[in-house]
Amino acid sequence: MPKRPEKSSIIHACIIKQQLEIEDFEKEISALKKEIYSHNETPSQGDSSAAERTEVLQRYESEVGFLKEELEILQGIDPNSEISQVAPGAVVVTNQRTFFISVSIEQVEVNGQDIFGLSTKAPIFQSLRGKKVGDKFDFNGIHYEIQDVY
Repeated sequence: MPKRPEKSSIIHACIIKQQLEIEDFEKEISALKKEIYSHNETPSQGDSSAAERTEVLQRYESEVGFLKEELEILQGIDPNSEISQVAPGAVVVTNQRTFFISVSIEQVEVNGQDIFGLSTKAPIFQSLRGKKVGDKFDFNGIHYEIQDVY
């Protein structure tokens, strides 16, 4: 088994990824606001186009709020906590992939290993919750065996 990445490194990588995603959305929001509130709109631009942009702006602002809440969750995880069963804040190494029980983050690479951020709201978490090293479970037709939890 490869050397397990430190939880602090995993948290750090997830925080950076989350911050970058927030920054990307904030740039889009800024650009949309300039477009919507520009005083140089031409007569050919109809009200429906402005309404659509406003709707997109509201969705983006809502997404940024959600991402910021998830960032706070990440920042609140104690990298030194001792965890022996699957729970929020745990790193779970299986025969298929490594999960970090926190928030939904597609994937981060830490020390050459792919780590998948997994929200406690994700369906697979219900199959993982409370499991320990050596436990097995199936999810969506895939067999998992837990090799390490920390």
